[in-house]
Amino acid sequence: MELNSIDVAAGHGIDRISASCGEVTVGCTDVAGIIHAVMVSSEKLRAEHSALQGTVAALETDQLKVAQASDEARLLSERAIERLGEGSSLIQSSLDQITGLLELVETLTQHVTGFAAAMAQVRRSAEEIDQIAETTNILALNATIEAMRAGDAGRTFAVVANEVKSLANDTRRATEEIGRTIDTLGQEADEVIAKIERGARESGEAKASVGQIHHTMRTVNELIVEVDSQNDQITRATATISDHVHSVQGVLDSFDRAALENEGKLSQAHSRIESLELTASAMFDEIVKAGLAPADSAMVDKAQSFARQVVAQAEEAIAAGQLSVSTLFDSNYQQISGSNPPRFRTTLTDWADANWRPVNDEVVAEGGPIKMCSQADMNGFLPTHITGRSRQPTGDLQHDTKYCRNGRILLWAIDKKAKQSTAPYMMAVYRQEGDGKQYEIVRNVYVPLVINGRRWGDFELAYVL
Repeated sequence: MELNSIDVAAGHGIDRISASCGEVTVGCTDVAGIIHAVMVSSEKLRAEHSALQGTVAALETDQLKVAQASDEARLLSERAIERLGEGSSLIQSSLDQITGLLELVETLTQHVTGFAAAMAQVRRSAEEIDQIAETTNILALNATIEAMRAGDAGRTFAVVANEVKSLANDTRRATEEIGRTIDTLGQEADEVIAKIERGARESGEAKASVGQIHHTMRTVNELIVEVDSQNDQITRATATISDHVHSVQGVLDSFDRAALENEGKLSQAHSRIESLELTASAMFDEIVKAGLAPADSAMVDKAQSFARQVVAQAEEAIAAGQLSVSTLFDSNYQQISGSNPPRFRTTLTDWADANWRPVNDEVVAEGGPIKMCSQADMNGFLPTHITGRSRQPTGDLQHDTKYCRNGRILLWAIDKKAKQSTAPYMMAVYRQEGDGKQYEIVRNVYVPLVINGRRWGDFELAYVL
């Protein structure tokens, strides 16, 4: 009874060791994956940080250019104010002279208008004189007639009458000459007055323009003073921004040094945990091979059975001339254009899709603990996969990572170890890549595929217990 109790206890202990070892391996794999994800994230962050540093450096350069431009603008505005002051004085002097001339035109207009009135008065006076001369001439004619009637007594009076008549005629001729002169002067005066009146109207408009020029000059001066004030504020703000940019640059430099240091530590931790992961997988492998994990051993039997089926298919196809050895071992991987993640084809691809894919679909169709299976050559190339993971790419990285796995080349550290192993099988625990962001921890059986005596690669069966 005691011996049986000890055997039972030992059996339970072995089961716990197997389970614990699997848990340790899973834990190591999970931690390794997390560290790897952190490293990838850190690398992306540092790349973004480098881009940010470049942006800050460009900002600093632009800031310097802005500062220089602001200084130049301030100097130009100062010179503009100085020259505007000088120009304003000259313009003001010219405008004052123009204003004086315009006032002189107005005065001249008044004088010419007065002259025209005087000319009209002279014309009226000449007309009156002409009327008087005509009357005098008539009177002289009457006096001459009366003197002739008086005979000798009126001879002296006749002489006087003739002189008066002659004087009246002279007066009429003078007034006629004055009239012609006044008419000529009147025409010229009318023309001058018309021009002066037009000039007066234009001088009024010129005065309005001069006033507008005065207003514009004051406005321009005020604007330039305002611009100078704004430039001064820009200069001060630019200096403040420049100080902040330097501070940001210093923070980024410190962050860069810390990020590099952390990446180095993460890299060391990843290397150590990867080594520990391989060690834990090796322990798990030894426990399964020692027969201490019955459930895992059952999955090994399944994997070996399907591997034999895969080998038999290839050997029969070679024997029938349906598959050549060169095609089977073709390593001229041709990348499929536009594929992301990168996918490849070889001359084996079409045959593998037609013959090995149905086997893979049959394996996964069993369900239960089985999650996935595939064939990978010695370089990690997967010529085919299950139908559900051999879909047409959509261009979406997450979708194509998860569902377009046929043609991928996957060769991680644990895969390399499996390729180097000559044992009938090798056990491992690893993070199965999902969509690149979500992963699943699975146990994996690597079974060597030896076809016609030559190692082609491995048949892999992934499962979860």
